[in-house]
Amino acid sequence: MDSATRVQESRVFPHPINVVWNHVRPADFKFWTSAVKETQVEGGLPGEVGSQRKVTFKDGTVQRYQIVELSDLAYFITYEMIESNPPIKSSAALHTIKLRKITHDNSTLVEWESDYSSSGNETASVVEDSRLKKKEALQDLAKALGSK
Repeated sequence: MDSATRVQESRVFPHPINVVWNHVRPADFKFWTSAVKETQVEGGLPGEVGSQRKVTFKDGTVQRYQIVELSDLAYFITYEMIESNPPIKSSAALHTIKLRKITHDNSTLVEWESDYSSSGNETASVVEDSRLKKKEALQDLAKALGSK
């Protein structure tokens, strides 16, 4: 039986939206220093819908993502995982990072959502792994921005 699952993590950053967007928009995950070893742009130009990212993680995992939607006006990027070595226990993964301006103090809310389609009993482990990685990545983004 296939099932679909959404994982969402969020965090507020005490920085203007354009400052945070400059770290998120390239989709190179350079801010994610605790997990990402390197990122290469393939199959297009940086910031171009349809371009791909080959992300090599420090644990040896290599994943390839394709940018499927990008908006400088609405401050979001959506990318799809198209390959993973080793394979993950999910048949499909679509990720969106959205930024929202908090007008009260000119800070930024970052929301990171992932929708997974998986088969079998692996859904719980995929969800928990995704949740932990998002929390780690958002912590690293805070460090990259000079936040606590």
